[in-house]
Amino acid sequence: INIILTKDNNSYRSFYNALLHEGYSDLAALLQDGIPAVSSGNRKSSMDGMTSYGQFKTVLCEGGVPQRPVVFVTRPELVDAIKQKLCCLGSDPGWVTVYGMAGCGKTVLTAEALRDHHLLEGYFPGGVHWISIGKQDKAGLLIKLQNLCSRLEHDSALSQRPPLNIEEAKDRLRLLMLHKYPR
Repeated sequence: INIILTKDNNSYRSFYNALLHEGYSDLAALLQDGIPAVSSGNRKSSMDGMTSYGQFKTVLCEGGVPQRPVVFVTRPELVDAIKQKLCCLGSDPGWVTVYGMAGCGKTVLTAEALRDHHLLEGYFPGGVHWISIGKQDKAGLLIKLQNLCSRLEHDSALSQRPPLNIEEAKDRLRLLMLHKYPR
């Protein structure tokens, strides 16, 4: 607590939110009265900060981003490298490919990079949509692409039928990404 108190008000609120959302609501309740208000200006109120944290977690969950595993080893250099590559997509849309041997942590590292609130808010304002392809037969791949189309079209006024084949799914996803989700 003493270290957190030497930091800015956001650190205290972040600590409070972490306690609240990670199952330590009894400890969070003890700190609730001390939550500092955010100064006026362009900043949000402390209540908005808590809401935005919840919305942030919802965006990750709705996008299908895997949760952090119970046993988690932080590798900040690799996570930062992925974040840098993802930030490059802000000015020049494209792809970031993370590759390596099976079980080396590609999924965990990439999901951890996406847990950066500033990265998600600044570079992916429409959220993210996680899709694990792996080794899929054509039927499995079509199902994954149909599900992604459905997720991306969920708020569309026109409810379209699912794509009937992989080519149709690729075309629909290309148009969705181009027109509705350019970032």
